[in-house]
Amino acid sequence: MGNIKKKHRLEAALVGLKPSSARAAGESLPHLSESDPLAKSLGYQSNAQNVDKSKFPTYKAGEHCGLCRFFQGTAGATSGFGGCQIFAGYAVNAGGWCASFNARS
Repeated sequence: MGNIKKKHRLEAALVGLKPSSARAAGESLPHLSESDPLAKSLGYQSNAQNVDKSKFPTYKAGEHCGLCRFFQGTAGATSGFGGCQIFAGYAVNAGGWCASFNARS
């Protein structure tokens, strides 16, 4: 019985730490450069307003990293940086965009 209580306390502690630790991790990551090969291939722009709509017709006005399900910073943010599941090891601009954009539900 004691092990079950310990397990639940540990799970609660981990769940409680996840969002803030994810944000903290994103703040300490190097910022993704638009010249990075993966960033270039996915059309990453640190400012979504600079997306080349002729090359990336899936872009829709108003989309930005802060609204993407892969963004690990503050949901809905339009400024600042956060980690990204697509660009592991880098922080992306919340106001940026790439072709992997997938709106949060």
